[in-house]
Amino acid sequence: MAWRFLPTVDLESASISFTLPARTKLQRGGPGGLASVTTSEKAHATTIRLTLGPALFRMTFEPHLVVDLPLPLGDMGLQGMDLDFRTGTITANVWHVGGGIPVGKDQAVDEARAWMRKLVTSTPLAIAPYDPSQDRDLVLSFQQVLANLEGDGGSTTALAKDVSLSATLTVQEEMAADVGPGGFRVPAGAKVTLRVDLAGKPAEVQKAPKLTQAVVECTSVVLRKDGADQAEVGRFRLRPGGAITVEQVKALGEAGQIAGVESLIRLIGALGSHGALGMDPAKIAPSAVEGLVKQEIEATLRPALLQWVRDNAGMVAGIDLKAALGIA
Repeated sequence: MAWRFLPTVDLESASISFTLPARTKLQRGGPGGLASVTTSEKAHATTIRLTLGPALFRMTFEPHLVVDLPLPLGDMGLQGMDLDFRTGTITANVWHVGGGIPVGKDQAVDEARAWMRKLVTSTPLAIAPYDPSQDRDLVLSFQQVLANLEGDGGSTTALAKDVSLSATLTVQEEMAADVGPGGFRVPAGAKVTLRVDLAGKPAEVQKAPKLTQAVVECTSVVLRKDGADQAEVGRFRLRPGGAITVEQVKALGEAGQIAGVESLIRLIGALGSHGALGMDPAKIAPSAVEGLVKQEIEATLRPALLQWVRDNAGMVAGIDLKAALGIA
């Protein structure tokens, strides 16, 4: 199923996570018995993860948050919350963590649900039934959730760090780009897993995300040279400005039919502008050949990838891909 905000992919799930120090208030208490929600004082940092899937919005906390109920009630632990898009039902994983009278779970669950409702205020997520695949402004909707988290009355994300984004998706339509004799293509049906480390705090990411590095794993990123498929890249890292480091590669075509170092040497010959330069498989270490292969792939892949980003910079509403990747 294609998603309207990005028709070329089927998004299985996407999440953003960050860490907060101990005793950070995410929701302040108040009159009328309103509970506060804080990170635990027993851990140096708490990881908060917001995950969007086809049928639910999930928040998880590791270790659990603490819901400070009014005395004499005991505190409650909050491990996570789910919002069911089909029904609008919010479920919370809550239990007594000690101190005070071991009652008040229902109140803690109500507080957790109220907090979740605040987070999705002013977004389509708040109105059931909601189908994220039909939301053209999905990224903008998720950015509003981050804005709501920032403005919920506690010290919240001003203290956050280690912001990262991850996603799992399937390519619906072939993605390709060519520059000169080189290029790449990602065939329809390929599965992609992304992990993106982002600079700044959630509020800064919400306004203008900027990458520090991305790890891309794909069942098939095919590198082309002179009109032929030459290699398949399984994993690579992308850094600001479009710098690429290839980590997994497999030869295709004629080179892919040959075993060992000779296969890599054949691949260098196919990719390099000067051929294999008379390399003798018996006289060169496999690791050295593999390093040369990766360098040739990086040199061939980078121009095509940069061109694809420039051509598709505005394909996702709410994100300028060129600015996010630091590409001129």
